[in-house]
Amino acid sequence: MAEQEEPQLWQTAAPVEFVPHLDERTEAQALLISTRQGAGFEVAAGQFGHALQSRATHLLMDYSQNACAMRYQIDGAWEQLPPLDRETGDAMLYAVKQLCLLNPADRRSAQTGKCTVKIGKEKHTLVVQAQGVASGERVLAKLEPVNVPFKRLSDLGMRDKMIESLKEQLDSEGTIVLITTPKSAGLTTTWAVCVEAADRFVRDFQAFEDQEQPEPETININPNFFGGDTGLTEPEMLRKAILKEPDVFVFPELPQPDSMELVINQVEKNEKQIYARMVSDSAMSGLIQLLPKYRDSAGQIIKHISVVLCQKLARRLCDECKVGFEPQPQLLKQLGIPAGRVAMLYQPFVPPPIEQQVDENGRPDPVIPCHACGGRGYLGRIAIFELLQPGDQLRAALMKTQDMTKLNQIAKAEGHRGIQSEAVLTVARGLTSLEELKRIFASK
Repeated sequence: MAEQEEPQLWQTAAPVEFVPHLDERTEAQALLISTRQGAGFEVAAGQFGHALQSRATHLLMDYSQNACAMRYQIDGAWEQLPPLDRETGDAMLYAVKQLCLLNPADRRSAQTGKCTVKIGKEKHTLVVQAQGVASGERVLAKLEPVNVPFKRLSDLGMRDKMIESLKEQLDSEGTIVLITTPKSAGLTTTWAVCVEAADRFVRDFQAFEDQEQPEPETININPNFFGGDTGLTEPEMLRKAILKEPDVFVFPELPQPDSMELVINQVEKNEKQIYARMVSDSAMSGLIQLLPKYRDSAGQIIKHISVVLCQKLARRLCDECKVGFEPQPQLLKQLGIPAGRVAMLYQPFVPPPIEQQVDENGRPDPVIPCHACGGRGYLGRIAIFELLQPGDQLRAALMKTQDMTKLNQIAKAEGHRGIQSEAVLTVARGLTSLEELKRIFASK
């Protein structure tokens, strides 16, 4: 009797539904019908179903002459998958490109497109980037949840005391609040949760957005669009909005210098507030990058900036299988944790080598992977935050130097706790491991 072939990953999961981004419903239906007739539709639906079931946020496909190598990114770490044969991989990509309104026949050019995928009540935006390379083609598919999966700052992992400090600054007057993260480290999510944490019911919030890149809607934040077919530049839109006397000016992208001059005057004269966001590797580097963009307004920005938030993402230890150990006094000393303060640290469960997985009689007894994390030792991610609140000495120093070491020393003397200190606290709270900290601080 012939052996049954092992099912492929795309055959083991509930398939997703695809929703093309077309205005006309009949056009979308026609595209779905034609794509379903191709051999790759079923493969694509099953593969993305499996990706979501595995909690993957990215799927990387590398096409070579004979195969399609595949990797998932789960909790920020890449995992290799069994490859697809070239014929199956090609068919899947043809369907995906059709659904994302790309040219399936073009395997050389850089192309980007998107559609929505649904599984049950969950919706994700599938963003596909394809690019021809020497060996064939490389395709990165990102799965972004349509609804932010976090509601509160505590859901992201922020400490209670830091939440109090940040909320106080979010609800202050005559200040600038800057939200930053490194590239691809959750800036849009953290921004959305921070804005959600602000009191938007007693003050008027006006956001300024490029019509070509609108933000998701937030209750009690009124979007003002410029560019596109509005016929308005950003400064022109701002001048119109200022007449409405908003309390908070919200900038998902850093404003142009002329715009910053307009709003910083509102902060100074009328005690208005600015929220802005940008990519940076630390709170201090965010400040240092911000000021040269606005040379004419730098002094006013330094005077009014009240807080800079930054974060790094770390994998969260799985609560079902993490393993506690008693830290040696020497280790606690290296970490700067006072003796007796922390009785237990935690690390991921690592099964013994397969040859040691035996019962008391020496018979094979494989360790069953954790049902919650699938044997990864980590489940989801947590943000490690630093909250920089410049004091008088730091403000004075920012007028004179951009030397990061000097500025960090001054901030520390004023009581600032840097991101590495916050990371150690996260380990002490049992939320992540020392191995994970080494990984995220070593990676650039």
